[in-house]
Amino acid sequence: MDGQNKGKGKQGTGPALMIGLLVLVVLVAGALGFMAWQRIERNRPVPIGEILGDLRTYDGQLVHVAGEVTGSTNLLYKWFELTDASGTITIVTERGLPTVGQTVSVDGTVSELFNLGGISKTVIMEMPERE
Repeated sequence: MDGQNKGKGKQGTGPALMIGLLVLVVLVAGALGFMAWQRIERNRPVPIGEILGDLRTYDGQLVHVAGEVTGSTNLLYKWFELTDASGTITIVTERGLPTVGQTVSVDGTVSELFNLGGISKTVIMEMPERE
């Protein structure tokens, strides 16, 4: 009898092992898919109107925005106006200024410079170029 019980125990291991491996593969694939989704989500530009409409959430936060350059100035500081379908915001930069009409993406920190008597100015301080 002992020989029969030992043989049955070994046969039951194969299907259990296969199911275990299958579960492991599904979990790993799900984790990799989630990480890829997060990477794509981080690179999606935040609408400028969303930033301007919710400064309590975005002030001091790192954001990724994209749009068309609609104006630029180089006077003591360099800055340019960036416009998307939802609004316009000023980008302060240490880098070279893009040309008007150019489409650019910017990573930077949202900063409300001032809010005085109903007049406010919110900018994005562009991150320096990586070396």
